[in-house]
Amino acid sequence: MPTAWESRRALNLVADVAVSTSLQLLRSTSGTAEQRRYDLLGGVPEVVAYYSDGSAALAADFYDDERAAANVSGSFASDLIVTDRTVKLRRAIAWSAEPLFDGDDVLAGKRLAEVVQLEAARPYRDTITGNTERDPQAIGWRRVASGGCKFCAMLAARGAVYTEATARFASHEHCHCTAAPAFVGYDGPQASTVQYVASRRSRSPAQRAQLRQYLTEHFPDLPG
Repeated sequence: MPTAWESRRALNLVADVAVSTSLQLLRSTSGTAEQRRYDLLGGVPEVVAYYSDGSAALAADFYDDERAAANVSGSFASDLIVTDRTVKLRRAIAWSAEPLFDGDDVLAGKRLAEVVQLEAARPYRDTITGNTERDPQAIGWRRVASGGCKFCAMLAARGAVYTEATARFASHEHCHCTAAPAFVGYDGPQASTVQYVASRRSRSPAQRAQLRQYLTEHFPDLPG
């Protein structure tokens, strides 16, 4: 049975292959910038869809293994959760293709890699967090961080469990964090107020300033 760290590494491999495949597609395009953008809009969503299914399947297997290890009562069948993000994905692909109009394939590739990595990893996280909402024996989910930045380290600190249904899995470009379910009997702490605030999609200027200060004080040795 894979650990949370091993499952995270497996997800990273899936996302890396998705990025590599998309970059190969970018390099194979030719003609005008408009034509190359058109080709990306046609091809990249298919790549993302293929690897999203693999990402979600990894998460479902991990969820079931963790549930069995927790030895909780009752049966539960985890679902693969892959949301339809066609419109947002197409907008992101169009954004990544903008540098092609200036002849900058390098920047276009960097942008495309950011988009594809985030989208390929999203179904893993959604499958974990979504199933914890459905499972009567789940109390929430915790973040498994890669340790790369202040923000992610703070969100994962203390093995904190996010129990509120409205909690959002915050991520950034090239974020390699994943989620793990927490079940009845888990003895870790609940997420703190600052962790919930940091998870929000939008924050007030005062909250942003307080968060920056908190990160600087508590995670001085990490970048970000």
